[in-house]
Amino acid sequence: MERRRLGAGLIGLMVLLSSLFLLAGTASARSHAAAEEGSTAEQCLIKTEPGSFVAQGEFGTNSSVADVVEIECNPELSEAYVTISSEELYSRCDGDLYWADPYEFAELEEEGELAKGLKKGKSKSKKKDAPTDGSNFTVELDDDGNATAVVWGGPSCAAGTSLVSAHLDEAPYETFTNTFTVEAPKVTAPGVTATPKAAIEDDFTSSVATIVDVEFPSVYAEKYVNINAAQLYDRCLVPPYLTFIGPDGEYYGSGEEISGVQLDDDGNAFIVLIGSASCASGKSMIEASLESRPYTTYTTEFEVLPPQTTTY
Repeated sequence: MERRRLGAGLIGLMVLLSSLFLLAGTASARSHAAAEEGSTAEQCLIKTEPGSFVAQGEFGTNSSVADVVEIECNPELSEAYVTISSEELYSRCDGDLYWADPYEFAELEEEGELAKGLKKGKSKSKKKDAPTDGSNFTVELDDDGNATAVVWGGPSCAAGTSLVSAHLDEAPYETFTNTFTVEAPKVTAPGVTATPKAAIEDDFTSSVATIVDVEFPSVYAEKYVNINAAQLYDRCLVPPYLTFIGPDGEYYGSGEEISGVQLDDDGNAFIVLIGSASCASGKSMIEASLESRPYTTYTTEFEVLPPQTTTY
C-alpha cells in the first residue's frame, strides 16, 4: 500500500513539474513575441494638433481649417524623410490643402516671396519641404527624430473625420496614422487658445509653430481683432522672427503683433504663428483684443520646448 502511494505521488509530482515547464515555455514565447512586436510597432507617432477644428472664416475663407502635424520617431531614424498625407482631408476641402515647414515658410517671407502674395502652387523654392499644395507633404526628421508641418485647408471644407498618415520613405517603410476632424461652423466658448500649447523646437533651425484660435461672443461677428505675441517675437532671434499666417495660407505680416483679423459670423478667427529660427525655450503670453468697444482682451500662453527626444 505504501509503495502504491509513493508511486502515485512521484507520478503526480512529475506531471506537476511538466505542466509548470510547459507554462513557463509558453509565457516565455509570448513575452518574446511581444518584445518583437513592440520593437517595430512604435517606431514613430503622428500627432494632429488640435485633432479637431471648428471650420471658420468669412467670405472667401469660409469653412477654413488648420492643423499642426507633429511627427515623433525613434532618434535612430534621424534625418530620414517622412511623407505626410491625407487624401480624405484633401477631398473634404475640395482639393484645397496647403502644407508648409515652419522654417521654410518664414525663409520665403524673408526673401520677399510671401509679401508678394504667395499662394498655393506658386512657390518658387525648389527645396523638398518648401510650401506646397496637394494631398501630401514631405518633411525631414531632425536629430531627435522629430518634424513639424502646418497644413491649411479650405475654403469650403466639409465636416467630418479624415485619416492622416505618415509614411517612412526608407527602411523600415512603416506607416503611422491618426485622424483630424473638421467640425461645422458654430458658436464656441469665448477665449483664446494656442494649439499646440507647447512645441519642441526643430533641432536644425529652432523654429516652432502654433495655431492661435480666437473666440468672441457672436454679437461681435465681423469685428476686427488685434493679436499680440511680443514675447514670442523676442524669443526668436532670426529674421523675420515671427510670422502671422491666416486661413488659406494668407500672409498677414511679421512682427510683434497684427491688427485687422476679422471674426466670422460665429465670432471665431484663427492665425498660425511661426517662429522662424533660433527661438529660445520658455513660455510666452499671447493676447487677442477687440479693436472696437468694449475692447475685450483674452490671453493664453505658448511654450517653446528645447530640442529633445520624445516618448513616441
